[in-house]
Amino acid sequence: MSGGGPSPIDPQRPGSADGAGTATLRPASSVAVGAVGALAGVALLVPALATPDRDWVVVASIVLALVLLWLFVVRPRAQLSPDGIRLVNPLRVVDLTWPAIEEVRSRWALELLSAGRRYTAWGVPADPGRPQHGRSTLASASNAVTTHAVEAGTVRPAEHRPKAEAQTVAAEIERRIAADRLRPRERPSPVVPPGRVQSWDGFAVALLVGAVAFFVVAVLVL
Repeated sequence: MSGGGPSPIDPQRPGSADGAGTATLRPASSVAVGAVGALAGVALLVPALATPDRDWVVVASIVLALVLLWLFVVRPRAQLSPDGIRLVNPLRVVDLTWPAIEEVRSRWALELLSAGRRYTAWGVPADPGRPQHGRSTLASASNAVTTHAVEAGTVRPAEHRPKAEAQTVAAEIERRIAADRLRPRERPSPVVPPGRVQSWDGFAVALLVGAVAFFVVAVLVL
């Protein structure tokens, strides 16, 4: 995973491909829209570059559109690991261990509260047809049922595959928090400084700045 600095979650970063029980969540539509948009962009970009008297404003506009499509549609996702969650947003990355999450909500998208701050998962939108999820972690009767199932061993984290909608992912996060509390500890959970929870992704920022700069130069100079 590029950029965003080192993950505070040890030993496995959330979303690591080789971590047991790791799940990467994003709407299936985002991948489909990204693929269609990329094909359309390339179909427009190739002829624009092949033209002898090429219009650099058109070329820069297509490049900028492709970058924005990747940043705001394809890139956002949530990655759940045995130790915590990583939220990959357009320009930032958020890493939270399960004990650090104080409350889980779903309004327009999945929201996590930790140390008095709210973190939104751009890649996990809420289903407007379902009730919002906004009560304190493990406080409701439904959550108590989930906790009891974890204690009884009837719910197994590695086998559960939540849908990429905020209400379902919120319930999965609370289930993982409950399972984490029951897990034997060889060492205490790391205390993550607040400044390390959220960080800028250098690659994403540089890509956006480069695309915008190219567009400005094309409009004003080329």
